[in-house]
Amino acid sequence: MTRAMNTPNRSTTHREIDMTRLAGLGLEVEELAEQGPLTPDRVIALAEEQGKPASHYYAAVALATEVELPTAPVTAVFCVGKCQSWGALECVEAAVETWEKRGGGFMIAVKSCLDRCVEAPVVQLRTPAGTALLERAKAADVVAGLAAALE
Repeated sequence: MTRAMNTPNRSTTHREIDMTRLAGLGLEVEELAEQGPLTPDRVIALAEEQGKPASHYYAAVALATEVELPTAPVTAVFCVGKCQSWGALECVEAAVETWEKRGGGFMIAVKSCLDRCVEAPVVQLRTPAGTALLERAKAADVVAGLAAALE
């Protein structure tokens, strides 16, 4: 079945980060990446140091073409492109909070698009057993999905 539209036919619920701001955050992320892998602890520390949400730095990573995030057996992958308009950054923040509470155990990754725009926001939970796709995800869905994946 071909979809007529590539964005949800429902009203946006959130504002996207301004592209100029994302570009500036991208420069900070690229500088951090020069010093080693962009693990959650390093991205979170940068965000805390700068007084900005970690999710904003993760959104900037999606634009930084030469920056890669490490993966692990359990990796939460967030669409942070147009999905921002439907709450993707709240989902990333839920993963960040879960990571901090658990002391790690999984990686956080981002893509500018996961090609499921109609069901935004979209999250993939990649595990050794397979990949779960969370559509129209909420922060609570991410927390529950990660809890189940890490059992």
